[in-house]
Amino acid sequence: MPQFTAEDAFVHVPFDFVENHLPKANATFVKIYIYLLMLAAKKQEKAFGDIAKELDILESDLMNAISYWQEKGVLFADGETVSLGKTQVTPFVQEIPEDEPQNAQNIAEIISSDAKLADMFMLSQELLGKTITEKDMQTIYWFYSDLKMPVEVILMLIEYCVSKGKNRMSYIEKVAVSWNEMGLNNVEAVTNYLKSEEQKTGFLYSIRRLMGIADRSLSQIEEQYLTKWHDEFSMSEEMIALAYEYCIIQTAKLSFPYMDKIITRWNSVGIKTVAEAEADNKKFKTRTRAKDTAFDDNSYDSGSLEKLTRNIKK
Repeated sequence: MPQFTAEDAFVHVPFDFVENHLPKANATFVKIYIYLLMLAAKKQEKAFGDIAKELDILESDLMNAISYWQEKGVLFADGETVSLGKTQVTPFVQEIPEDEPQNAQNIAEIISSDAKLADMFMLSQELLGKTITEKDMQTIYWFYSDLKMPVEVILMLIEYCVSKGKNRMSYIEKVAVSWNEMGLNNVEAVTNYLKSEEQKTGFLYSIRRLMGIADRSLSQIEEQYLTKWHDEFSMSEEMIALAYEYCIIQTAKLSFPYMDKIITRWNSVGIKTVAEAEADNKKFKTRTRAKDTAFDDNSYDSGSLEKLTRNIKK
């Protein structure tokens, strides 16, 4: 029987997690949970974006994992705090610099002297559907003063988050920091980004539904395949659907690597439409049948077989 030992520096994983959640969970989600356990045990603070980079995953995957584990009762997320079991994890978000602190009174005075800022806060409150607290006011003003976001971009940011069902300022702050890192600091850049995200989200959901996996998140590798086919190869949903159909016919199951071979070949020979792909498949089948027929035709004829039989008897 194998024997297992461990040093003192290790992460304690709850029995309940291993027995009841580990067998059914997405592998990426398990990886994220164990990493969060390590942060909790070491009492470390780390921004969501930094965690995603450390794990080589998308930040959206990280947020989906946290939501998933919260639904399963494994952890509890409340704004800036994530709790795993009875262990309290310190905030992961970046804190607002306090080199030049702005209190609510100072901000109110600045707003009162700037009509554009006053309108921004009024519209922000309407978009959020709730009264803005002093802390919310300081955070929004931080977007403007420190992140250098134009008023129009701040309103687009809030509207975007609210459209996703997220009106908590802690979430909006995370998105603001992410946008700032991506250089989304003007209306044109944000507009193009939002259009790209909308197209990508619609595309990914459509493909997931086609493959019968709409009820689960894509793994990082699966999303990389789809992004490659869509962004790099410019393959339409119809082409990916056809590759999926061929995959099922040949393997009787969903296989992203098998589909990738099909789609990569199509891209290499310039096949971009369903008609071209079907014609190519028809040619392939014709060549295959021709080879089989050639093998049959080149086999021994009856005379040769009779002569061979006589020679064997001799």
